[in-house]
Amino acid sequence: MLLKRLVFFGGKGGVGKSTLSCGVALRLSKIDKTILLSVDPAHSLSGILGVPVGSHIKHVKERLFAAELDARALVEEYAQRVLSTLGELLPSVSSGIREYARYLKSSPTAQETAVLDRLLDYCQEFTYVVVDSAPTGQMLRFFETAHMVEGWYGFLHRVAKERHKVESFMGREDKLIGLIQNRKERLETLIHVLREKALVFAVANEEPLSLQEAKEIREKLRDMKVYTVINRWHSMECDCIKVPETERPYGLEALEGFRVEEIVECVLR
Repeated sequence: MLLKRLVFFGGKGGVGKSTLSCGVALRLSKIDKTILLSVDPAHSLSGILGVPVGSHIKHVKERLFAAELDARALVEEYAQRVLSTLGELLPSVSSGIREYARYLKSSPTAQETAVLDRLLDYCQEFTYVVVDSAPTGQMLRFFETAHMVEGWYGFLHRVAKERHKVESFMGREDKLIGLIQNRKERLETLIHVLREKALVFAVANEEPLSLQEAKEIREKLRDMKVYTVINRWHSMECDCIKVPETERPYGLEALEGFRVEEIVECVLR
């Protein structure tokens, strides 16, 4: 795996997560191959970078790439992939599988699961992956989903092992356990990446609500490396990373002057 760091920016809407994500990704791309991803439904990478960015990977500059992920499209693609694979393995219950896929697409954590699955692909292709997250509540659900799905696949794998014993005894080939094992291993790889290579920057401004949400991120993700960043910093005293206010840091040239050195140092440690 190429990945050295998986970097998340989270916090209250409007604190400057997207701008910081762009600035840091631009700096990291000077070191090695970097992808900047937006999973915020209100995508803003195009406006900040000054380059049109869509749901497919865009080559922005030298070793910098970007994409604004369409969560709904990822859910549809993920569900169809599951449906196709299961249909091949279990053709006798194809109607039930189609019904399962319909429920899968509308489940409460469907978007988070699909984004997690795609995120692992990017972690295998890029040295640095920078994620402009959705506002606090949705971002926290993203991390909770990873652990919830890990438990679910563990359960499925135990059930599949028992089924495999029966199928082997009956002299029948059973490919289902291989499919579940593959999905389980992918998820275990992602969980390992989140534990060992991920950093979370909880972004706030000098105002109470955003500071409270940054505190919530630190408390909920206490098992991860979380740093508090005060963006548009003026005078507040705190034990955190301070990024001074920069006038209109939009466009690649302006982002070059964005004061994100301290954040980049944390990423490179």
